[in-house]
Amino acid sequence: MRKLVIVTGLLAVFFLLFGIRIVRQLCEEKLQYQSVVSLEGLEWEGDLEEELEKIRGISSFTLALEVPIRLKAEEYTMDITVIGVELDRLEKQISRSQETPLGNTPVLLLGEESLSEMTDRNGHKASEEKQKELLERSGEILWQYCLIGEETLESWNPCLIAGTMYTPAGEIYMPFGQAKALVGTEETSKFLLSVRGKENYERALEYFQGSLF
Repeated sequence: MRKLVIVTGLLAVFFLLFGIRIVRQLCEEKLQYQSVVSLEGLEWEGDLEEELEKIRGISSFTLALEVPIRLKAEEYTMDITVIGVELDRLEKQISRSQETPLGNTPVLLLGEESLSEMTDRNGHKASEEKQKELLERSGEILWQYCLIGEETLESWNPCLIAGTMYTPAGEIYMPFGQAKALVGTEETSKFLLSVRGKENYERALEYFQGSLF
């Protein structure tokens, strides 16, 4: 009798763990996954659109422009490549936001971990506490930027922070139209890839690593 109870208990635990795993997989297959991918160096036969149709679960494939800038807040600066995309296509979790006018002044969305390379005038990295403070006060302090290679005093310009994001955490994004205005073109080899389902997403990335095109 005791053995029967033990076996029954083990089976119950097994089916519980198995059920949790199945539920997790089902949830993962419903989620949307994204990456900025490059077509540089890739070759394919025929039409690119036809090649993209081979990617199971693909939901969008939109232009992404890279804008290398030097970003400044208070005494801290860092060099970073901001990514210009259609923000309504970006899968994001906003942690805080503030109203910002969308005009000529660049508007940025900061990832919660995107300020990790901030340094002061002596070259010392901003502490995690300081990074957190900059993010929390992002709507209050003056932010400035200049395009890489134009770091003269006259080239510093103001930019606005629309908010901060839990995810994607390590990047800074801006509206595609503003990125285009800064770089002067929309020609790019980079694209924002959106795929539904984790397995589909991982398989899709193989295409852009040059192994499946």
